[in-house]
Amino acid sequence: MYDHSLFLRTVSEFSGRLLTPYDVDTVLKDLMARLAEIFDLAGAGTALAEEGVLRVTVGFPAGIDALEQIESGQQEGPCVEAFRLGEVLAIPDLEEYADRWPAYCAAARERGLGATVGIPLRLGDQSVGAVELYAAGPRKWPAEDLEAAVVLADMVTAYLINVSKIRQQEQLTEQLQSALESRTVIEQAKGMIAARHSVTVDDAFELIRRHARSHHVTVRAVSDAIVNLGLQV
Repeated sequence: MYDHSLFLRTVSEFSGRLLTPYDVDTVLKDLMARLAEIFDLAGAGTALAEEGVLRVTVGFPAGIDALEQIESGQQEGPCVEAFRLGEVLAIPDLEEYADRWPAYCAAARERGLGATVGIPLRLGDQSVGAVELYAAGPRKWPAEDLEAAVVLADMVTAYLINVSKIRQQEQLTEQLQSALESRTVIEQAKGMIAARHSVTVDDAFELIRRHARSHHVTVRAVSDAIVNLGLQV
């Protein structure tokens, strides 16, 4: 039931996609679909931690989302358990857990699902989420399957870390750009005030700063008004 050749192609393909711009939700859905194909599953889903609890991120196919919503709402089930323990939890037959997770198991039964695996997403010693695999009917989970599934779960973590770093870099770039624009308009304002009052640029800056303080606004706001609105100070 495990397609090793497709697993290898998936690792190669998705490793390459890490190096190109991507939408994280699209990538996660693609990865869940590929997990289902590799292991001949009924579906797969990913949930991320938010303030210490799991929240649904993406499921494949669409019907899996409803089951994961139940699990996240109840905060009980194999995905939640794997997240809390930080360990892979393989369940060959969900009926054996019907008393432990009644709502989750009943919902899984209604959808023809009988076996699951919860795989924590690890970042160092911390669990940041979990991936869950769903099989139609009871199923044994060979060690080889689980090892390969953990590799792909680590791929999910890599995508999440990468997109976080990209966002941090974008925020830094925006901050630097804003700082540069502020510096530029302030320098322009200083030059205009220095010329208007025949004073040094340092004295001009002091006039701008004094005006900003007295009106409880920023030096950037005053400078912008001087340059673009003709403010007199």
